[in-house]
Amino acid sequence: MSASELVSSVMKRTTVSVVPDTTIREVAEILSREEIGCVVVRGAEDPAGLVSERDLVRAIADDADLDGDRASDIMAYDIVCLAPDQHLSDAARTMIEGGIRHLPVLDGHTVVGIVSMRDVLEHLLD
Repeated sequence: MSASELVSSVMKRTTVSVVPDTTIREVAEILSREEIGCVVVRGAEDPAGLVSERDLVRAIADDADLDGDRASDIMAYDIVCLAPDQHLSDAARTMIEGGIRHLPVLDGHTVVGIVSMRDVLEHLLD
C-alpha cells in the first residue's frame, strides 16, 4: 500500500475546535468563516464530540436557542475516528456505512486531522 492511499495523505491537518460551552451561533459563525463542515468539540480526552453542519440544521429545525444552547447540547458524542495509517478505502467504507461526512483522525487521543467525504472523492478523481 502506497502512502498516497492512506488517510494521512488526504486529511486536513488543520482542525478547528471549540469548547463544549461555545454557543450554537458561534459554531455556525466559525463554520462559515473557516469554510468547513464540522468542528471538533474538545474535552478532557479529545475529541469529546463533533458539531457538523447537519447538527446545526437539525438544531435550528428543532427551534434551538442560538445564543443559549451550546455545542455540547447538539454535538455528536459517539464519534467514529480513524488513524492516519488507515487505508482510504476504510475511510470511504466507514463514511458510507455510517452516513458520516467527516471523521476525526487520531494519533492516540490527539486529533491530528479531519478527513471528509470530499477529501476522499477528490483523491479518487486525481
